[in-house]
Amino acid sequence: PPPPPPPLFFFQAQAAIPDAQESRGLGDVYKRQPLKCVESLAPITRLCWEMGWNEINGGNISWRLSNEHIDNVLKQIVKIDEDFIKLSKPQPTLDGEYFLVTGSGKYFRHAIEKTDEVFGIVQIKDGGNSYQKIWGFKGGGKPTSEFATHLTGHSIRKRQSKGREEVILHCHPPEFIILSFLMPLDSSLVSLALWKTMPECIVFFPDGIRVVPPILPGTNKIADASAIELEKSRIISWSHHGIFVSEESPDAVFSLVETIEKASAMQRKIIAAGGAKQTISLQLLRELTDATKNIRVCDPDI
Repeated sequence: PPPPPPPLFFFQAQAAIPDAQESRGLGDVYKRQPLKCVESLAPITRLCWEMGWNEINGGNISWRLSNEHIDNVLKQIVKIDEDFIKLSKPQPTLDGEYFLVTGSGKYFRHAIEKTDEVFGIVQIKDGGNSYQKIWGFKGGGKPTSEFATHLTGHSIRKRQSKGREEVILHCHPPEFIILSFLMPLDSSLVSLALWKTMPECIVFFPDGIRVVPPILPGTNKIADASAIELEKSRIISWSHHGIFVSEESPDAVFSLVETIEKASAMQRKIIAAGGAKQTISLQLLRELTDATKNIRVCDPDI
């Protein structure tokens, strides 16, 4: 059956009014407005689980919020008195930014019916050294354990994309992970193999796949290794673990992973069948890049 519609979360306009039933008319104004960013992200997050990419509490997603979304949130909040929490890795270029992010230990499959538990909104404060909770993380939750890597990714991809990219998704698409067991852990080889599976690939991700070797998740070490590769591409392979992708919106980041996972499945089947008998040539790939130069995010390295 289709998932239930996402719940709407509201903030009271006056702290003296605990709920809508106690409002007594115009003298007790009670604003009932949805958080637009949560409405947009929750269904995509749930869909990641339905695709089999985010089992149990695996994976995480974060969204650097635009001014429009920030205004929608702040106009409905009565008071913010949460403590500052130190970041393990300071991010001065993100000071003042707001992020909608999944919580540590939370299940993507609950993104719609338990939205204020699965998600929270935080602001980076203290010159980029701390964050402060603004909304969500009901029951005492906190941002994902991969938050340091997300912030590192946002800092780099914000600069590299000139602000276009806002959403980072980390998930565990099985076909993509399988390739890290079957192919050399080489960025150029993996990128070229996927580009050759179908013509759309070099158009949709001409920046290719950048491979990070196996590193303990949730550490500054994996954040530092990812930072090097994120300078070159929106797409990181965490070998034997998952994918880490940046794009401009929830829908766009989902679609990019969907495309990469389909290409990975095709490549895995080609390997299982004994290898390709013929393939898309480098000449045709170059012709594709010339024909699509107005819509690609960059030029591929071929």
